[in-house]
Amino acid sequence: MERPLFQLGGRLATCARLVRSGRPMADIGTDHAYLPIWLIKNSIVPRAVAADIRSGPLAAARKNAEKYGVTEQLALVLSDGLEALSPQDADDVVIAGMGGELMLRMVKETEWLKNPEKRLILQPMSSVPELREGLAESGFSVQEEIAAEDGGKVYSAFSVQYISTKPETDTFYPYLGKLAPGTAAVRLYAEKVVRELKNRAVGAACEGREREAEKLRELVRAVEIQFIGEKGET
Repeated sequence: MERPLFQLGGRLATCARLVRSGRPMADIGTDHAYLPIWLIKNSIVPRAVAADIRSGPLAAARKNAEKYGVTEQLALVLSDGLEALSPQDADDVVIAGMGGELMLRMVKETEWLKNPEKRLILQPMSSVPELREGLAESGFSVQEEIAAEDGGKVYSAFSVQYISTKPETDTFYPYLGKLAPGTAAVRLYAEKVVRELKNRAVGAACEGREREAEKLRELVRAVEIQFIGEKGET
């Protein structure tokens, strides 16, 4: 009897929504390989690579691959980022649950990602504005972005394509990417962004950088109006 398949949490489920159907994928920093196993078992991807820098997560991934009967379709690779992978391994590359600066380094170090046929699906845990801006400077364009709740926190995941030139962006881009207002998750994400911008404004004012502080306060007001639907106290 086939073992019932687990359900992905909100964070990984959002990444799964951005993976293209019928393309081989790679999960970098896989930790148990839940995402690639789920994608294979749901016939979304034909094969996958689960990569991690540590042997422990790969051992857990191997057990899960055997448990759910996907050992033939799931390759396990010990790798520092994408170092041990080749262009033939994946068309869609998921990097989830890492800091934005580490993600940006991985992308910049992997020349074969500079191909419009490839897609990156990124779900950063920190330094998100820096990641979005760094990607744009390197010629990568955010194609689609989704916000989701998971375990009482709100996250953003986005798909990225190389276009060789710096994409056009607006004032909101570093902080809200391609998120569009209108859902509860986007509102929560915007509220988190507002809190972070307010803290930066206070810090800038305390250090005497009043012009910077005022620009941040103006950005807070704009985010509140467009993404939250109200003008809060700044």
